[in-house]
Amino acid sequence: MTTAIGTSAALASFEEIMTAPKPGLVDPLGSGCHDDMEWGVFLRSASALAPFWAEQAAEGIRHTDDEALMSALRSRGLEMERAMFDTTGGVNTHKGLIFALSLLVGAAGSCLQTGDGSPASVCRRAGEIAAPCCAAEFEAIRSRGAASDATHGEAIYLRCGVGGIRKEAMNGFPTPLRYGLPALEAALEAGCAPGDAALAALLALMAHCEDTNIIHRAGYDFWRVSYKKTASDASARFNPLKPGRYGALAELESLLLAHRASPGGAADLLTCTLFLYRSKITDNIFSKEEVLL
Repeated sequence: MTTAIGTSAALASFEEIMTAPKPGLVDPLGSGCHDDMEWGVFLRSASALAPFWAEQAAEGIRHTDDEALMSALRSRGLEMERAMFDTTGGVNTHKGLIFALSLLVGAAGSCLQTGDGSPASVCRRAGEIAAPCCAAEFEAIRSRGAASDATHGEAIYLRCGVGGIRKEAMNGFPTPLRYGLPALEAALEAGCAPGDAALAALLALMAHCEDTNIIHRAGYDFWRVSYKKTASDASARFNPLKPGRYGALAELESLLLAHRASPGGAADLLTCTLFLYRSKITDNIFSKEEVLL
């Protein structure tokens, strides 16, 4: 069963890479706002990470204590980061995804014990695992203040109060659950191609998530006003079943390129959304009877 979860995670990461045209992001059509990477680098990185996802799911079965599980997921996550950097020559392609998807995969493994692998249950379990650790980290950041070695995410939290992927995780991944997954499923049910359905999900995620990548590159005011408005407009206008459907995406791409602002946080949440959808439709992954055999 952990192999099936790991396979769903790996496939979701490849599906995100192949989705195009993604505004401001690396895809088969171009490098978006990035000068140091192209889609082949992302494919190699995803391939290097693929064998680890089943192991993260196994940690969810192995540890019943949330603190021990979080520690195990992070320990293997550091191994995954090393594998990523070895493969990419030091380019950070998936560091944020390793954190986010490891939590969901570990939560999915934990949910095998109850047989309830619904997206809502997996996200809720991920929040339970992440919340104590992330809350302690936020407290440590506030206590430490603006240290010279603060990460971009820590500096943004102190300056703007935006929690980014830590906040997303500790709250149980509400953005994929409330916006990404419904947009993806609605598009697929309407008969859209999978790639266009993924774009619909991405736009919904861009319109609603706290993307510290955007804030770091272009500033809080740009993210809060221009970016969110343009992403929301693109999400509302994008109809994957109509000719000329990519026009709204092109306008958003132009805005992002002008500010060299890449929505990497939304891209990571798209992979999480695709994983949740794959887990939902895969038969028998969460069969309690099979787990007990």
